[in-house]
Parts: sequence; C-alpha cells; structure tokens
Amino acid sequence: MIDDQAALPVVLALAALFLGWYILGNELMRRRARRLALWCKRAVDPLGGQQAVRWLTLQSFRLELDALNQPFERGTITGLVESWDVPLIWIWNRRRGRRDMVLLQIVLRRQPLWGFELYRPGSLLAGDARHVAADEGWSESALDEFRLCLPGPGAAALPNALLAELDTYRSNLVRLAVRRRDIHLTLALNVPDPAGFGPDRFADLVGRLARAIVA
Repeated sequence: MIDDQAALPVVLALAALFLGWYILGNELMRRRARRLALWCKRAVDPLGGQQAVRWLTLQSFRLELDALNQPFERGTITGLVESWDVPLIWIWNRRRGRRDMVLLQIVLRRQPLWGFELYRPGSLLAGDARHVAADEGWSESALDEFRLCLPGPGAAALPNALLAELDTYRSNLVRLAVRRRDIHLTLALNVPDPAGFGPDRFADLVGRLARAIVA
C-alpha cells in the first residue's frame, strides 16, 4: 500500500506530462500545417492556373491545380506535417528522417520518353514507390543513398540528370518519379524549415525538372 501511494504522484505527473505534450503537440501541428499550406500556395503560384485547397485533417491538406502554364497541365500538391502529438511516435519518426513533407504530382502537356522511380529507403513513400515499380516490371538497384527502379539501362540518364538539378535539395528528397502515363512527375521533399527554403526556389526547381523531363 505504501509503495502504491508513493507511486501515485509519479503516475499522475507522467499522465499530466503526456496530456500536456498531446495538447501542445496538436496546436504546434495545426500552426505548422497552416504555415506549410501558405508556403505551398506561394510555391505553385508561378505555375499559373487555378487553385482549390482541401483540408484532409487538421495537419494535412491538398491543393488542386488546374489549367497550369506550359509545360504543365494540372496536378496536386499535398502537405503533411510531422507528428508531434505522441512522444514515442515523434522519436520514431525523427530517427527515420521524417519531417514536414510536400508531395507534388503533376501532369505535363508532353509525355516523357522514359519513366523511373527513385526513393529513399525507409521513408514514408518507399512502399508506394516499390509497388509502382513492381507493377511496371522495373528492375531495382542502389544509387548512392537511394533506390532506383528503371525499365532498362537506356533510362538511367534521366534520373541522374534530375538529381543534378536537385543539387542542394538532394538531402531532403523523399521520392522522385517520372511516368509516361497518368501522373508524369512526382516529387516529394521534406521541408523542415520553410523559412530557409523559399517557395520561389521550389517553383524554380519544379520548372527545371519539368524542362529536363521533356527535353
């Protein structure tokens, strides 16, 4: 009984700590999601066209893009904020390199010549990338810190050219994919600090990638 009484304050303190973390974590995620949504809007403004935002949860959203300028046609940009509400999940995600992430999926006006999947192993989108590559029958190999899936050796020049375009953003790359049908360009990047990665730089990067794909 004495031991139980002594443990009660510790249990209550831990419960209060986890509850406080949960409340503050949710508020932080809400604020970061709104900041990221504004960043995404400014990032795709240079692409022209029409935009419509849809909030999927309080911490995730999707911007629908239509009637875009050349060489784009339409697409979406999805934002997903890093989970802060549960300490153990936060620690697990941090160890696996998870941060606030944006996922751009674009249909181009011209069909790419080659397709490929390039993804970071262990990342949030690795499973989806492997599934797409398996459906296409592409072979998989290592490319530095990434996994690269190709239809054949003739397609190898394109992912290398796009990685060169990424340059300093390479460390934040989660997934980069090109397909000859449906969604032509998929780009997923971690955005741990929107203030340090201006939306205009993202728009410029997307333009350079698109031009390299249809060159």
